[in-house]
Amino acid sequence: MNLTWGTSADYYRDLRRKTILRLSAIYLSPVILLTAYFVLQYGAFISETERLHLRAIAESQANTLDLFMTERRVNLSNVIDNPKFPIPPTSSNMQDYLTELRRISEAFVDIGFFDSSGVQVAYSGPFPSLEKKSYSGEKWYSDLTKGESSTIVTDIYLGFRQKPHFTIAVSRVTYSGVVVLRATLDPERLYEYISSLNGAQEVVTSILNHLGDFQLVASSVGRPLEASPVLPPQDPRQGAEQTRINGSLSVYGYSWLRTVDWVLIVQQSAAKQSGLLSGFRFRVISVAAVLVLAGFFVIVNRSRKRVELQRDSDSSRAQLSHAAKLASVGELAAGIAHEINNPLASINEEAGLMKDLMDPSLGEPVKPEELKHYLDSIQESVFRCRDITRKLLGFVRKTDIELRHQNVHRLIDEVVDGLLGHELSVSNIKIVRTYATDIPELLTDGNQLEQVILNILNNAIDAMEDNPGTIRIKTKRAGNYVMIAISDTGKGMTLAQLENIFMPFFTTKAVGKGTGLGLSVSYGIVRNLGGKITVESEPGKGSEFTAVIPLDSKSNGH
Repeated sequence: MNLTWGTSADYYRDLRRKTILRLSAIYLSPVILLTAYFVLQYGAFISETERLHLRAIAESQANTLDLFMTERRVNLSNVIDNPKFPIPPTSSNMQDYLTELRRISEAFVDIGFFDSSGVQVAYSGPFPSLEKKSYSGEKWYSDLTKGESSTIVTDIYLGFRQKPHFTIAVSRVTYSGVVVLRATLDPERLYEYISSLNGAQEVVTSILNHLGDFQLVASSVGRPLEASPVLPPQDPRQGAEQTRINGSLSVYGYSWLRTVDWVLIVQQSAAKQSGLLSGFRFRVISVAAVLVLAGFFVIVNRSRKRVELQRDSDSSRAQLSHAAKLASVGELAAGIAHEINNPLASINEEAGLMKDLMDPSLGEPVKPEELKHYLDSIQESVFRCRDITRKLLGFVRKTDIELRHQNVHRLIDEVVDGLLGHELSVSNIKIVRTYATDIPELLTDGNQLEQVILNILNNAIDAMEDNPGTIRIKTKRAGNYVMIAISDTGKGMTLAQLENIFMPFFTTKAVGKGTGLGLSVSYGIVRNLGGKITVESEPGKGSEFTAVIPLDSKSNGH
């Protein structure tokens, strides 16, 4: 059985929620179902229109992008095929060529010339460190120089510059071998160009390679080189598909490019989708919304009255329960008086004996060392009274928390071996400790945490008073928390006892053997440290208390 510590407000909030849901299902469902039928019919018509529209936009943008890529290849071919093009060119030549290319299109980033061995012998652009680098091992260079085509357009990649870009390269056969002129294009500039195309304002455009990796993409959809959640089929080359993306149904149009093995995808923008809610569909939903809101207002009113009636009824029962609790407080007072009277009687008896021993008329004067036994007995009785009053003070007075780095296993050992060592050995109770090895020091109040451990162990010992057994102490790390589980093989508790176990003055012990404050104080300490405490128990099977303490009580606002 598990104990969940909550408030009555949670119960009434849940009752009101269930009442609203039940009445809404009865009265509002017919209106909603009828509205859904009309909306779905209209939605089917809109969906088909949207598919055709997206396909047309994708095909138009793909054709324009094909033209753009063809023009860029022609621009580069015109440079290297020019009879006046020097082989090899100088850096000054390359700067002039780059200036001319950027005048044609600002998408060009840099330009480089490669000799027949694959070394970039001339370069102009923002990455001068690329000059003299060998590209003979790059796949695009190998494909261009060994393939049949004299031009190539690569996918987006990082390359030596570690920045997303793609390459347009053209080759030329010379007396010294195959030389290559390569230019890189800025993906952001290219995406700006795509965003300026006809129809781009009402859609979100993405470009994928044949593997399904983003080449050009809006930041709201993904990042370059990331895998796309969709990859359109290559047959047919244009079309519209419906799929689920991140759990929601989405329609996209697509068109494969002719100049490079890429596919252009367009999806309806959020603004355009919201614009579809118009005309007949908007009127149907508006009327239904008015009916639903009016019905919901009536339902909320009725549920409020229902909860108020339930609250009044529960309040009457709570008053009866409170009266019973006051009676238990009176019983507690008698028990505390009995607990204090015992040590006081012992003090009185020992004091009387000392007085008799010190009376000269009754014999020889007693030596001081002979009084030590009686003084020790008096001191022990005083300590017993102090423990009782300390428990009471712990309940009625909130002590300040002193946070220090503590070893939780050392704290447990101090309680078990130091405070309870003698009692455990006399009681014939076995202690089994299983400590996790990955627990760092806690920033917590060691004294108060020891008090929690001591209170739980005292209850475990008392639970096995008639049948000594085993107490198991386990520790475990759970994220930024440490779990301390203390279980016993005692008599356990009933559900009724569990529901009140952390209530002040509640005890399952006989009168005079418990104050009912230990677990209540422990509950308050753990909460003040930023943790929580739970209990599981069954009659005849023992109990297990679990205290969850944060590694850093300060960072938890305590």
